[in-house]
Amino acid sequence: MKLKFKILALNVAALFIMLIILGPIIIQISDNYNLSNTLNYLKSQGEYSTIYIEQYILSKVGNIFEVPNIMDSDSPYLCSYLNKNIKCRVQIFYGNRLLGDSEDIIDNNRNIRPEVSETFKGNKAYYITKNKTRTLYFATPVNIDGRYNYSLALIYDLSDADKMKRNNMNMFIITGMLAAFFSVVFSNFISNKIISPIKTLTETANLFSKGDLHPKVEVNSTDEVGELGQTFNTMADSLRSMIHELKDEKEKQKNFFDNFTHEIRTPLTTILGYSELMWKTDSIEVKDKSLFHITSEGKRMLKMVERLLELSRLKRYDFEINKSETNLKTLLEEVCDSIHYKLGRYNISLDLILQDLYALVDPDLFKQVIINILDNSIKYSKTSKIDIVLKENNGIELVIKDYGIGIDPEILENIFEPYFKGDKSRNSSIEGWGLGLSIVKEIIDKHEAQIELISHIDEGTQVIIRL
Repeated sequence: MKLKFKILALNVAALFIMLIILGPIIIQISDNYNLSNTLNYLKSQGEYSTIYIEQYILSKVGNIFEVPNIMDSDSPYLCSYLNKNIKCRVQIFYGNRLLGDSEDIIDNNRNIRPEVSETFKGNKAYYITKNKTRTLYFATPVNIDGRYNYSLALIYDLSDADKMKRNNMNMFIITGMLAAFFSVVFSNFISNKIISPIKTLTETANLFSKGDLHPKVEVNSTDEVGELGQTFNTMADSLRSMIHELKDEKEKQKNFFDNFTHEIRTPLTTILGYSELMWKTDSIEVKDKSLFHITSEGKRMLKMVERLLELSRLKRYDFEINKSETNLKTLLEEVCDSIHYKLGRYNISLDLILQDLYALVDPDLFKQVIINILDNSIKYSKTSKIDIVLKENNGIELVIKDYGIGIDPEILENIFEPYFKGDKSRNSSIEGWGLGLSIVKEIIDKHEAQIELISHIDEGTQVIIRL
């Protein structure tokens, strides 16, 4: 068979494979991505809604025993209010009773759905119907003052996702058919131009496949084959660079894994130790102490995983921040107000010198930056005072300074690495997983800003953020 016919057959076969095999896979990946975004949206809205419900109810009751009555009477209003904000159907359950529905359909005798049932076990749950028009059911527990357990259910219509899935399928089929048509028309013409230099490209490709990326392709043409030759050369340069980067990344991953293993070993060892102790003792006091430590270490492990997932989310290339014109003075005052009681618990005073400045930032993420920095200062610096200064200095400059024990200058270089801890002696009795500052650095990088950490032993530490 002549080469040009082989090229034609190859193009048609490749398009056929793409249409028949890769098409459904790509469409499913796109659909899963849309569903994941929808689920993440409902999770975040569920968290905000549970906080709102609890604050709303507690603000209306004279004493905690009035909560059931207020929930019975105000659940329809809460569902209607949340429906306007979340843009989906909202329900509130107590046991197998439906207290409120944003669509004004209340049926106390209906069977409780499985995802709602899971919330009364303390779990969040969801499922997606398999009908022609799908619906996502998501439920999250609502606990009021640690006494009353309710369930918040969000019912989200996935008709838009279904429509997008059908549109993607139609577009993929049409694109594949057009591509196949033009491939047949132009393959004969293009193949004639490829035959001459193809041998050189093949020989070079064989060398590349063996790992030799140093040869250069010499193709004396300005058409697609010439461009392909240049692409081969560029690819070889890129591969050499990528191999070097992969080696560095592999070393970082190894260090990360070693640190992670070290971090998780301590709580696991503690949990196993106290578990074995509970089997060997009849002392109620010892068992209570063991249960306390097992619970405490379990919570620490959960916190570590949550922070790790948060860091992973920030490192995604498709992660986008939602910037808006934000009053930084107001934002800082809100953060400081939110940690007021924690500062008091550690006997730390706060001195604010804030100019009224605006910046284009993601307010939620920027709050997280400030909270993580202040949290480190509160828990680890042993300071009695923290200064926060917001000023204009060739741009906007935010300085957070404590007067604590400081950090060894030799370890400042790696302070933003995941699981890196400035205090090597820090043990399991101190909460903290070496991820806070790494998350701060990722958020600052997403804002295309700069962060600098200056510290002196026994003099304190200051963090400078420049926008």
